Amino acid sequence: MVRLVEFQLFPIATIAALVLLVRPCSSFATPRKSGGFGSSGGSASLPAPAAADDGQEIAEQVARQLFGICSHLQDPELYTPSRSHTAEPNDAAGGLLVATKDIARGDIVTLYPVHSLGLRGSGSSKKKNKKAKKRRRSDYLIYDSARDGGFFGSKRRTTKHCIDFPALVDGKELRGQSLFLDANPERELAPGWMGHMCERATKDGNNANCAAIPLQGVAPLCVIVATCDVAQGELLVRDVSSNEKAVAVREQITESGNIALAKYAAEIAELSSYTNMAYPPRDSNGEDETDAKVAKENDDVPTFKKINLQYPGIQAFHRDPEIFCVDNFLTEDECDRIVAKCEPHMAPCVTKDPVTGVVGPDPRRTSTEAMLPQSEAPSIVSKLVKLLDCREDELEILQVLRYKEGQEFQTHTDGFAGPTTAAGFVNSGRLVTLFAYLSNVQTGGHTEFVDLKFSVAPKKGSAVVHFPASEQLQEDTRTVHRGMPAGMDEKWILATWVWQHSRTDLQYAENNLQELSADII
Repeated sequence: MVRLVEFQLFPIATIAALVLLVRPCSSFATPRKSGGFGSSGGSASLPAPAAADDGQEIAEQVARQLFGICSHLQDPELYTPSRSHTAEPNDAAGGLLVATKDIARGDIVTLYPVHSLGLRGSGSSKKKNKKAKKRRRSDYLIYDSARDGGFFGSKRRTTKHCIDFPALVDGKELRGQSLFLDANPERELAPGWMGHMCERATKDGNNANCAAIPLQGVAPLCVIVATCDVAQGELLVRDVSSNEKAVAVREQITESGNIALAKYAAEIAELSSYTNMAYPPRDSNGEDETDAKVAKENDDVPTFKKINLQYPGIQAFHRDPEIFCVDNFLTEDECDRIVAKCEPHMAPCVTKDPVTGVVGPDPRRTSTEAMLPQSEAPSIVSKLVKLLDCREDELEILQVLRYKEGQEFQTHTDGFAGPTTAAGFVNSGRLVTLFAYLSNVQTGGHTEFVDLKFSVAPKKGSAVVHFPASEQLQEDTRTVHRGMPAGMDEKWILATWVWQHSRTDLQYAENNLQELSADII
């Protein structure tokens, strides 16, 4: 497997120590004058500790720490991206990037350097002092004044090499914030960090062959991805629309971006281990370490997500682990309409390989599926939210599954061994499984809980709920189960999962789903 980032000299612990050392560095200039781009200012130390109600100050501190981490990642003495020789500046092309080898669509070509970092806040702080309010009206900008002060503090700076991120959800300290990064074309180039040297496409973008993809969950790191096959010696032309406001949304949902995100999932996750250092230490449940220690002292027993035990028709199938059933969760009419809506759109099921991270067909799972947009089934979503005591954005995309005669899903668990990034969720995990039968099956098609020695027969409209992992993201392997081969009657199921955190990856946004039909259930 091609590695996006290869470890060269220092272990993670050493990098972490260097990051800690760089956080208070006074050479990171933070202009405080209004005006954002082009504003000037001298050196400044870390912001003072924030008041409990001042989220903006905390966000600024996290931004500074992210900048420090990115600065170290771009040091050739510490890291060298493995694709550092895929593209190089060419004098004949005016110093722009050309491909030094053939590049396939979906390949990561190079990374985009982070020479300065900006933060646009929500301005929701309760502080009233004029200095704080003035800063929030402007862009909070940080750069290495010793190396780049002559550029970012001058009129030579433009927005040409600036890339905007959408509102961030990488950590709670940045909720509601937006980051933007900028690069100094006058700085000495670092191998593998040359994304800003791409030629810019014409306004219509027809001559572009690559695009900048901000990596959600690894902000502010950004990669250049080939959007078509590029031949050796060809000039790299970047789609400049990726510089404009919610560009990341469009770019992340392109097929090329999806190929890259799947192909390099392991490497991107590795990068997140470094950017995560910028945030206050937390346990796997998202709590501060001190809070987690207190909780652990009080109770070492794993806790599972609460659901609505007052929901009409709910019954306990099993205790320890808990499995519940809800008769008539869906009406017969709802079941029939869901099937009619999804049947024309069924496609082979895919799964994510736990080792490679690649999503593709799995011989253990022979059913077909369709994705049901929440907007086309609001009454169903309302029932799910009420029963599972969750928010809509904590639900995985609704899947409708069809099992023809002999089709099955062999033994599996819905949980993960710790935090994972999948299905649009970042560093999270499945806490609750719900599947509802959309058809009656006379023979076969049972859902068998293998270790618990019991099975559930399909009954149209009924739902089953179980808990694949604790709230501490400890997988409960006792819930391992399988969908037994269907008989002559087709088995139809609606399935979804509640995750620990909200679904945030923009390529999995509900509005990106294919419209199935005009029937709103």
